This record gives sequence, structure tokens and C-alpha cells, in this order.
Amino acid sequence: MSDDVLIVGVSARAAAGSAIRGGLRPRCVDLFADRDLAAISSVDRVDALQDSAAIAEAMPPCPWFYTGGLENHPAVVDRIARRDRLWGVHGEVLRRIRDPIEVGRILADAGLPVPDVRSSALGLPRDGTWLSKPIASGGGIGVRPLLGPEGPDDEPRYYQRRIEGRSYSALFIGAGGRSRLIGAVRQWIGGVPGRPFAYRGGMGPCRLEPSFEARLRSLGDRLATAFELVGWFGVDYVSRDGWPWPVEINPRYTASVEIHERATGRALLPDHRDACESGSLSEMAPPPRRNVVAKRILYAPRRLVFPTGEWPEGAIADIPAPGTHIEPGDPVLTLLAEAPDATTCRAQLRRLGRAIGRMLLAVTVLVGETQPSTEAAPPRLAQRRASR
Repeated sequence: MSDDVLIVGVSARAAAGSAIRGGLRPRCVDLFADRDLAAISSVDRVDALQDSAAIAEAMPPCPWFYTGGLENHPAVVDRIARRDRLWGVHGEVLRRIRDPIEVGRILADAGLPVPDVRSSALGLPRDGTWLSKPIASGGGIGVRPLLGPEGPDDEPRYYQRRIEGRSYSALFIGAGGRSRLIGAVRQWIGGVPGRPFAYRGGMGPCRLEPSFEARLRSLGDRLATAFELVGWFGVDYVSRDGWPWPVEINPRYTASVEIHERATGRALLPDHRDACESGSLSEMAPPPRRNVVAKRILYAPRRLVFPTGEWPEGAIADIPAPGTHIEPGDPVLTLLAEAPDATTCRAQLRRLGRAIGRMLLAVTVLVGETQPSTEAAPPRLAQRRASR
């Protein structure tokens, strides 16, 4: 079998690292073609994920999987999967599991706690106790409290009762109607102007109480059975009253895979591949945690053009090409930290954030000022919008 694996999604950098840790050679198609991705993999940049099928079909056949964003395009998934072996779920499963009404019904029928969901805002209170969420979304973009009349909107939406509590993401691998819990990470949400529920990063793996872990496992098993999930899938949940309240299901490579792999030193792609190819789960015990790992997205405080220069190796990721235009509130870089415990890891991440922030303020050119003498890259905001 070829050592090549194709990765398609909004951003393929973290998944390419997972492929390399799993002994494979990544070939990527994404919206950014960031500098650090291009340093470890061949990469084709597309303006919209709908264009990725034509790029993939022009490549030599090989197995493939997808990252965030492509779950919103089941027809594209099926088109690529007709030629190349897919390690993941097909379009039919995506259409079902991305239907919040069906997910809510199935979990409620199983006696599991799940937020109330509605397909219409008619009759709902406008006091922030409900959320307005786009069906085709990612990273919390477009999620807002329901506070007033819903205006005309180009994107289909649904409405979910807001659950108060801390946000987490659980990672599972599914096959044969069962799931194996890899672990959970704490998620940081919000704090971005105009994007109150934007994903800002996470830290973990978290230590789970046995009773809570058992409830997470039941949740994963129910989803795997009802939707015939294979390979890795993520469940974003709010911890409340000793139960995980699921708020979104992500049936693909998630941001937490990188955290678990770095924290344990074990590649998870072989487990994902085996589940997809054999239809069964390995019984290998989860590896012990060596360190706590954190990643945080640094968002732009103003319109800027990303500069040339060198950046600390290993401490940052998702580095834009010089000349990339970045709008206020859009992601600039991902910061990475690793330490023996959560307190030290968080402090390390704060120091790194302050240092990188000062570097950006010192060398970044503002849009409208003299532009850097590099070939301008496409605007980052336009690329993110294209992923919807």
C-alpha cells in the first residue's frame, strides 16, 4: 500500500502532522497553504472547499480523510470517495449527523441529556437563553445569542437552548456500532469581538472522574451505533451537573487530535485507519498522559498584512504566507505550549502569547500603509468565508 494519504479541509496543517507521526506522507488541499504546512507536505490551496474535488481527482489515487469544514459539503466528500478510499464517514452519514433535530431526538430517546433544539425561532424567548446557530458552520463562527428578531439570513439556522457550564471536547474512535474514548480537552470559547462563541483553543487531556467518563462512553457508543460512525469523531459538550451535554458532533479529524498525540506521544491515525478499513476497534489501552498540551488561536486586533521574518520553531503554527491580508477578529497564528501540569502549561501559553503579540505589533504592516515588498497572498478572511 502507498505511504501517501490525502488530507482535505479548511486547514490541513495539524492533520498533516498526525499523518507524519503515523508514518505516512501527507498530500494536502486546504484554504491557506500556510508556510509550516508547505514545509512538511505538498499542498494545493483552493479558494473554496467545493473546488477541492477537482484538485484531488488530478492527483494519483491514495487513501484520504478530511478535516474541519468539509463535513458541510457531503456531495464533495462523496465525489472524492468514489475514486479514492475514504478513511471516514460518507455523505449520507454526514447529512444525518449534522441534522441537530435528529441527533437531539436519538439522544433523548436513549435517556441521555441533550439541549432542546428547534428548527424555527418562532415563539422562543429573546433573552439569550437560546442560541442561533448556522447548520453549516465550524469553529463557532456565526453562533450568536437569540436576543431579538432574526433578520433575513442566507444560511440555514437552527436554535439550541443554551447550557451554562465549562466547554470541553471529547475525542472518540468508532467502528462496528461501538466507540472508544480517547479523552477530553478543555475548550476556550469566545473573547473575540463580534464572534462571541469562536473557538480559541484548548488544553488537555483532562483527568475524568470515573462516573463522568462512563457517561461520556455511553454517549459515544450511542452516537456510533445510531449513525454507524467509523474512525475518529468529536463531541463538543458542556459539563453540567455531572453530565456531558453535547452541543455539536464533528464526525472527522478534530482540533483535539493534535493535543492528544502531543500529550501522549502516540499517533492516532493508525487507530483511525484500522477502524475505517477493518470495521472493528482495537482493544489497546489508552496511552498515559506525559504532559499537558495547549493550543490557542491568536486573533488579529486590527487589519494587517502578515510580515516576513522568522518565528519561534515549535511554539507557533499555522503561519500565514508573507503579504497575507488579515481582517480584525480573524485568526493569525496558533500558539502551542507543553508542560507537566495545567497551571504551568497555561502560564507558558500566556507568556508566549504576550511575546508573539509584541512581535506582531512591532513588525506588522497595517492595511493602508506601505505594503511589504512580497507577493501579496489572498485575504485570510475571504478564505474563511469560502469554507462555509
